[in-house]
This record gives sequence, C-alpha cells and structure tokens, in this order.
Amino acid sequence: MVRNKEFRFPVTVLIGSEIKNLRKISRHRRIDSGFKGKYLATATVSTILTAFSRVERLITAKKFRDTKITDPPVFIIGFWRSGTTLLHNLLCQNPEFAFVSTYQTVFPNLTISNQWWLKHVASPFLPEYRPADKVKFEWANPQEEEMALGNMQDISFYNFMYFPKDFNEFVKNGLMIDKLSEEELKKWEENYCRIIKTAIINTGGSRFISKNPPNAFRIKQLLEMFPDARFINITRDSDEVIFSFNRFMMEVINGTALQDFGPDVLDKRTRELYSLYTENYNADKHLIPKNHLVEIDYHEFVKHKIEGIKHIYDTLELDGFDASLPMMEQYLDDTKDFQPWDHRESTVKKH
Repeated sequence: MVRNKEFRFPVTVLIGSEIKNLRKISRHRRIDSGFKGKYLATATVSTILTAFSRVERLITAKKFRDTKITDPPVFIIGFWRSGTTLLHNLLCQNPEFAFVSTYQTVFPNLTISNQWWLKHVASPFLPEYRPADKVKFEWANPQEEEMALGNMQDISFYNFMYFPKDFNEFVKNGLMIDKLSEEELKKWEENYCRIIKTAIINTGGSRFISKNPPNAFRIKQLLEMFPDARFINITRDSDEVIFSFNRFMMEVINGTALQDFGPDVLDKRTRELYSLYTENYNADKHLIPKNHLVEIDYHEFVKHKIEGIKHIYDTLELDGFDASLPMMEQYLDDTKDFQPWDHRESTVKKH
C-alpha cells in the first residue's frame, strides 16, 4: 500500500473527534480562506465516524467497566524534543507495559472495535516518517496522548496545531489545567482514565507508560489522580530543544493547521513556553514522593541507553527489565542507522 510521502493531509487529525467536540473546539475560531475545504472535509469524516464511535462506546461499556488501572502509571515528561521518544520507545519494549499507539492518538473513540478496518482505510494518509526528524510512523508505535485527549474533549494544548494563532489561549486553558472548573477538570480526568484503559485493552499491558510533555505542567493534578505515579523528567540543552521544537512544529503546523502562521511568532512563544516549563517543573517536582522521580540528562542517556533504562527500573521499582532486555537490544539494533538531527551544529550553521 502506497503511503503518504509528506506530512500533509486533506483533513485534520480532528477526524477522530466526534462532531460535537469538533464544533466545540472550532467555535468562534477563525479558519483562514485557504483552509475552509480542509475543515469541511474534516467535519464530513468526523460526522460519519461519530456514528461508529457511539456504537463502539455502547458495545464496549462492560469491557471498560471491568478494566481497572491497578499499577501506578509512569509519566515521561520534559520539554518537547528532549529525547522523550527514544526513552518511551525503549520502555515500551516491555510487553507488560501499556501505551497509547499512533492509531489510538488519531482515533481514540474507535480503537477497540473499529481498528481492524479503519487503520486500513486511513493507512494511505499516514506519512512514512515524522516531520523534521524522520522517525518512522506505524499505527502500532508508541505515541503521546495529548492529541487523543483533544479528540475526546476540547481541553488539549495540541489544539494549537489546528489554530496556531490562538497559541496563548491554549497554553492558558489547555496546557495549564489548574484554572479549570470542577466540572471541566472532572471531565478531563474521566477522559484521561478512558485513554489509559483503552491503551491497556489495546496493548494487553498492565502498567501505563505515558510520554506527554504537557504533563510537566500538570504534576499536581496527576498526583491527585494517581498518588503513587512515577515520573521521568529528561532534559536537554535549552537552545537545542527550542531550535528543534520550532523546526518540528512548523512542519507539523504546515500539515495540520487551519490558519496561516509564521516561524517568527512561534519562536517567541516557544521561548516563553520553555521558561514556563522550567518554572512549573521546579515548583512542583517536590510534590512527587521520594524514589518516584528520575531525572535524566539526554546526552548522558544516549551514551549509555541500557544502563539508563536499568537505573529507571531500579529507582522506580519497576518489574521486567531482564525479560524485556532482548527486545530493547533488538530495537536499538533495528534503529542503529537512525541519525538524530544535530541541533547544535544546525544552530552554528544558521549563524
């Protein structure tokens, strides 16, 4: 089957959202003239899939009631482009760990009973590689859950990828959830738990492994939901991650947005976002119980990947390192030719 060669789509990822949620997210937001066709196509597909979504919710209701989140989740946080994908992919080689797949990210309401046919229909539109860094895309690969959250309800930071001109609003009301009303927060928590349960059912794992940079801003709320949760914060040079985030997001926005947007505006907002990340993480990390937090330097981790994962297992008291070691080594062997973008070199060349 021929795959999409570029990160460009005739629709947005909001096709995986029920039409009511799509309308709520886009209400009172400007859709620039060149993107009205994309929005109409998205709304049309969303309307069709909403019927399947509602049937799935009915026929899987008992399965979700019977599925429990028994093992404390592990949340990989850190600013975007800090190495969270590599860390997540290695941890998810453990078959006892559950994770959100790329498919679930796009179709969180259609993962349990509709995946068998829908992924084949959607596959021609799935890019071969992630923009900017050429990480391969496959439906079953581990993925972060923020976009899935946005496809289930309207509170999600990643809604800025569709409406980049409203970036600051999504920081305030999608990334930072401390100002949500009690009703809004309850809805957000219920949908997050449903995402975790869906991942457990879909992958067969029992302990949920999250990779979601926005969660660095939600430590307090996550601990209220999961008091024994574990956290891994991975850090990288600020200039590197800001440069990489800008480059990555401009390519993503070019493929997903419903508004025109320029790189100069993004750079300013990225630097403000990085300062906000540092401030929030340093203020809240003391809330995490002792031995439930591991802090990792990216450059040290890539030199000693397996040793770094072993340190995480030991500190957070996770099971299954020895059993998953062969799978991790195989993953590293399969990806040994992958060359990450050298952000420091690029920054020098830029000047």
